[in-house]
Amino acid sequence: MKKWNLKFNQILVLSAFAAVIAFPRISFNGVLSGLKLWGEVILPGLFPAMILTSCILYLFPLKPGLSYLYVCITGLLCGFPVGAFLCSKLHEANPGETLCERLMPFCNLSSPSFVINYILFSSLNEKISAFLVLLCIYLPALECIVITLVLHRTQMRTPLTLTAESNPPAFSQLLDDSIWSAVVSILKLGGYIIVFSCLSAYICLLPIKNIYITGILCGITEITNGIYLISRFPVPLFYQTILILAVNAFGGFSTVMQTAGITKRSSFGIKKYICGKLLLTVLTCLHCIVLL
Repeated sequence: MKKWNLKFNQILVLSAFAAVIAFPRISFNGVLSGLKLWGEVILPGLFPAMILTSCILYLFPLKPGLSYLYVCITGLLCGFPVGAFLCSKLHEANPGETLCERLMPFCNLSSPSFVINYILFSSLNEKISAFLVLLCIYLPALECIVITLVLHRTQMRTPLTLTAESNPPAFSQLLDDSIWSAVVSILKLGGYIIVFSCLSAYICLLPIKNIYITGILCGITEITNGIYLISRFPVPLFYQTILILAVNAFGGFSTVMQTAGITKRSSFGIKKYICGKLLLTVLTCLHCIVLL
């Protein structure tokens, strides 16, 4: 199995190298697109949130149940990958707990700002009620979070080591550590975004005449390009919306890899995360069918 994995990785890397050499302009445009997304959306939106949440988790001792609620609510409001970042931080401080790994697929979602500005205004052109779109996206996630917390309610009462120590560091040291942790995480995210933006650009270059296949492949790979292409499908708005919100619920393999990178120290199982995202995707589609 390891031998096959090695060969697959070798073929993948050599194919990527050949594509960059053969089509440098595509790679260049993909990098620029990734940098633009990272610099204009990810960096200003997530960097302050990462710094502040690290400080909050350290400075404010919360009861176990409130800690999990804080992680879920902040993850949903701040967007990818703050939910994964917070779950990882909470687990690192409490290696014995298992609830963060179960919650992570459902609290690691696009932020309301991204949904309203990119999905609702830019992609759907405000043709559907903002309330219904937000409901279709966040209601399934909230249902999954509530069910998970209820099923594992005994763990919510287990004391967590959220703060301090007998000799807490000075605030300047705490801020410095929080900034450094946020810098490392945000740079990793930038790398993943650039790689998958390039991959999406090369997918569009494939000799596939079917725009549906190209759009869905891009959506599975990276959500911004995928949502843009799906919004151009010549299909009724109802089906277009279901596809866009399904892509948003899964998040694409770009966010899967971002999550794997940002939670590496926590040893979370990425397969469990993918299964959770697939469940959320199915539930989102069902909610769309019912509500829209």
